[in-house]
Amino acid sequence: MGREALDFERGGIAVLDSAGNVTWADEAWTADDHEGGLPRAPIGTNLLQAYRGHEDPRAQAVANGIVAVFEGKAMYFEIEHRASRESVRSFLTSVAALRGDGAGAGAVVIHKVVGGRAPHEPPRPVVTSPSGAPIRTEIERLTPREREVLELMAAGLDSRAIAANLRIQYSTVRGHVRSVIEKVGARSRLEAVARAYRNGWVAKE
Repeated sequence: MGREALDFERGGIAVLDSAGNVTWADEAWTADDHEGGLPRAPIGTNLLQAYRGHEDPRAQAVANGIVAVFEGKAMYFEIEHRASRESVRSFLTSVAALRGDGAGAGAVVIHKVVGGRAPHEPPRPVVTSPSGAPIRTEIERLTPREREVLELMAAGLDSRAIAANLRIQYSTVRGHVRSVIEKVGARSRLEAVARAYRNGWVAKE
């Protein structure tokens, strides 16, 4: 599958801290060619300031959405838009609230192509092990309980709130969180949630 097809499929994703600084981003985000017309901030810079300082009204709308998420007025915000009236593609920029254990509020921002002229994509190959058995995807490796924990992580709950919600011990939740992070191939709690949003493992509601 070509680079254009991959970008169409998954878009770009970045994680923000409570001040709007980009603390993590995937390859699609950092390699973006700005076709969507909205500014991208590399890791270590402030995306919220970049959007507020941009003259495009779409950027202002997303900035307002980010602020609403940071202030707890919304858990999720999204806007579908085009880079210009002449653009053949439409884009979806979404912002979802994140909260970690004592780390304060943060957000995940996803920017992806959702309509227009899509590149031709061949069927995905089935990946198998040497024995010929299909290899499970990251989400399929999670136990039912770990999936519940991931969904609650993506909904913005910290480990203590997850423990209360599932009526299990806090230490048990911490173990599940560590397992989820490892099984989905992430380096942190925020990256695990970012991957969940990017791959459609959790609902954006």
